[in-house]
Amino acid sequence: MAQVADQGHFNRSLGLVHVFSLSTGAMISSGLFLLPGLAVAMGGPSAILAYTIAGLMAVPAMLSVAELSTAMPRAGGAYYFLERALGPAVGTIAGFGTWLSLVLKDAFAMIGMSAYLNLVFDVPAKPLALALITGFTVLNIVGSKTSAVVQIGLVSFVLTVMLVFLAAGLPEVGSGAGSLEPFFESGAGGVAAVVGLVFVSYGGLTKVASVAEEIEDPSRNLPLGMTLSLLVSTVLYTLAVTVAVAVVPAEKLRNDLAPIHSAADAVLPAAGVTLVVLAALAAFSSAVNAGILAAARYPLAMSRDGLIGSFFQRLSTQKTPVAGILVTGAAMALVVAVFDVAAIAKLASAFVLLTLGLVNLAVIVLRASHIRSYAPGFRAPFFPYLQLAGMALAVYLIFELGSLALVLVIASILVALAWYLVYGRARAEHAGAIYHVFERWGRSADHSLDRDISAAMQSHGLRAGDEYAGLVARAAVISLSEGANIDEAALRASEVLGRRMNLHSDAVTAQFLETGSLWIQPSDRHPTATPVAFFDVDDEHLIIVRAAAGIRIPARWGGHGERVNALFFLAGRNLDPGRTLRLAGELADYILRDSGLSMVEAWFEAEVKSALLPELEIEQYSLLAELPAGALIGHRVGDLTPPPGVDLEAVRRKGRVLRTDGDLVLEADDQLTVIGPIGSLPPADELAASLIAV
Repeated sequence: MAQVADQGHFNRSLGLVHVFSLSTGAMISSGLFLLPGLAVAMGGPSAILAYTIAGLMAVPAMLSVAELSTAMPRAGGAYYFLERALGPAVGTIAGFGTWLSLVLKDAFAMIGMSAYLNLVFDVPAKPLALALITGFTVLNIVGSKTSAVVQIGLVSFVLTVMLVFLAAGLPEVGSGAGSLEPFFESGAGGVAAVVGLVFVSYGGLTKVASVAEEIEDPSRNLPLGMTLSLLVSTVLYTLAVTVAVAVVPAEKLRNDLAPIHSAADAVLPAAGVTLVVLAALAAFSSAVNAGILAAARYPLAMSRDGLIGSFFQRLSTQKTPVAGILVTGAAMALVVAVFDVAAIAKLASAFVLLTLGLVNLAVIVLRASHIRSYAPGFRAPFFPYLQLAGMALAVYLIFELGSLALVLVIASILVALAWYLVYGRARAEHAGAIYHVFERWGRSADHSLDRDISAAMQSHGLRAGDEYAGLVARAAVISLSEGANIDEAALRASEVLGRRMNLHSDAVTAQFLETGSLWIQPSDRHPTATPVAFFDVDDEHLIIVRAAAGIRIPARWGGHGERVNALFFLAGRNLDPGRTLRLAGELADYILRDSGLSMVEAWFEAEVKSALLPELEIEQYSLLAELPAGALIGHRVGDLTPPPGVDLEAVRRKGRVLRTDGDLVLEADDQLTVIGPIGSLPPADELAASLIAV
């Protein structure tokens, strides 16, 4: 089916600082302010080492999430990746598992928040946690959402307070009331169980993937921001736990649900202790609110894919998924009421490990599928060994967490699989990339997935060297008369592309049909469509076909009878499909902003192209000997000196479009395409004088 571009799109406004803050804010909460006491109770001082090891073990999953996010920068997070990669059956398991991991992690954070509030209000922890869950559930229903700017402020406050805490506490290591001996209290083998317990501390690392659509240059900022976040969080966890173990008596620390407060009380004045409590409450509030918001979107995403009931798609007047929020809040309350804090920590870690293990598997499957549209801007190194190691570690640590965690993980997998077989299988919209892997064994690949991943690239944004302006400048524009159909449009476009790529037009058309990637850009006035195909060529080529009376897109072209006024046939490179898809996404983005009206109603080719270029204008100059511009005939392009900001983008010669390489010599009857800021291009009779250095 055709991909319909979303009418409302996110602005790419989040930079590296935002990525770091969102990722760090999602991690630093219960893992720091609540969990150290439980970790020390299980493994003694070796809990310090366990935090460091857990951080290192999170690296494979972090790199895999970074790769998936730069290939499919879509809102929806881990579920979106897993369902597209592993298919609806595993997608159902992953959806339930990821949702449960968020529910358990947030329930754990609620207990931690209630423990710190107990320092101010003498209220039993569990009733207070249930009251807090109710409050945050209502808050999400009415549409509250912490902005990225507020998140930066909260994270900055927490990190500043913790730096003050570490500056006061680290000098006390070795002379405080606590002790680092014996370090391996439960034996070296007992550290593995503690690693599994504290792994939940890093569970928020991947939450930033759910806002990948809004990140500027995700190929750089996502992996770099997540790496910095993991590094800072691991160091902070390790040092803070070291201080807590060193300055708090062991018998007190083992039963302490506010261990960092106790450590601060030993090394800071009263004002500093108050700041630590405020930092803990800020961290819990940010993490829980964002956690409920994220968890509630998983039922919504699964519902859209047909895996659970459609009522989860209904939004309130405040545009919030009420059903998902209520179910999430109820599940958190049930967890708090039924399980003790240690059990919740183990269960949360188990489901986080399950999710991250599947994320590593998704990368292996997507790479092995050879889907052309899977073109991540960042590729995880050491493939597939890194991913295999991440999967093996996840399985090992789940077993180390004990029988309760293992039984509930297995039970959730079986329940989710049964649900899929009874309900989801008949309603699932598409298969996953895993079927492409087994296609040679007779299984049917789902080629709509290629289109789905292609459409996700619209959110990616351009990278240096993508040459969007050059693509538009070299484009050919064809206008069709009333009554034309898709076959005539494809024939006309394929004839031009065939001449440019030295291919027969029939082969070009066949390749577009075989690739099957076509996006519909809806508009009330002038809807458009962008067919994309890949060829063994050195450059991308764009053909714009206009039809004022409209052309219908039939099913064999990936449509449902939609009528469009323009088609943008984009021929990309097999060697770099990612760049082609980013260019297609940028093209679709400008079409949506302009609603298609300028390029459809324009009289001249230059006007059509100008409509697709932001804050630029384009002119095509004919180099005729009898005109002033003819003075350029015989000159090398490399010898010309355009004004600042003006670029010589292409030369059309005898039906062919040539790049303006420095060695290209201009000839009579060439058409020179020039691009520059609005108002910067010279009139035709002054072109030669503006380019030839005196």
